[in-house]
Amino acid sequence: MAGEIIKTDGIVLAIHPWSRTSHIVTWLTPDHGCVTTLVKGAVRPKSAFLGQYDLFYTCDLLYYARARGDLHALRETTPRNLRDGLRGRWRETALAGYAAGLVKDLAPANGESSAWFSFLDSLLTRLESTGGSQLVATASGGTRSCASALIELVRLEMDILRLAGWSPDFSGMDKSADWTPFAIDHGRCGEGTRTVRLSPRTVAVLTRPDAPNHAHETVEDAVRFLGVFLSYHLDTPPDVRRSLVALLTSP
Repeated sequence: MAGEIIKTDGIVLAIHPWSRTSHIVTWLTPDHGCVTTLVKGAVRPKSAFLGQYDLFYTCDLLYYARARGDLHALRETTPRNLRDGLRGRWRETALAGYAAGLVKDLAPANGESSAWFSFLDSLLTRLESTGGSQLVATASGGTRSCASALIELVRLEMDILRLAGWSPDFSGMDKSADWTPFAIDHGRCGEGTRTVRLSPRTVAVLTRPDAPNHAHETVEDAVRFLGVFLSYHLDTPPDVRRSLVALLTSP
């Protein structure tokens, strides 16, 4: 691949300044995993790249693969999906940014990334088209809404765990009991060095987040469980996630 001109699709995961006029852009591609490109002169007034990429855009991508290092030279990019529906909707944008960070850290750097690309593309499309209104933390009258950002967070993280090969195994759940011990370290029901209690209702949220009538307290239990599980198995930064949850549940 080194020394070649690569043509592929790309979703923008991150943009960082390189100099006063240049950017470093990280993309998720379906066939080369995460790719980092240098965009020289990106913000110059007459740059051909102005308006051609931004966070969460899906673009046609053309870059020169360097023989050394992992910073490639962007040759051309054309936006195909700008996802304008995410702009100004802060809960959806926060979830999209969190997902992009997880994908950036976890997606494989080869052709196996196609499933990750499909996941992120579908997620961003879903967040953009949530009925024309923001995901909400509370419904009218102060009652917590279960068609909420927390439900979307549960769905997002369960998909990430599946893609990473770390889906929790709930097959040993005793549905007649109030709760069943779950060994975080083993990833299945039973006792372990890190054990938590899981109720059948919490497992229902984790396995069927889109089902109606989940109690808000149970959704919160599912969110707490996933925080512990992801931190243990995927070494995700807990402070980032705590800040996200606080943001999603703020009025």
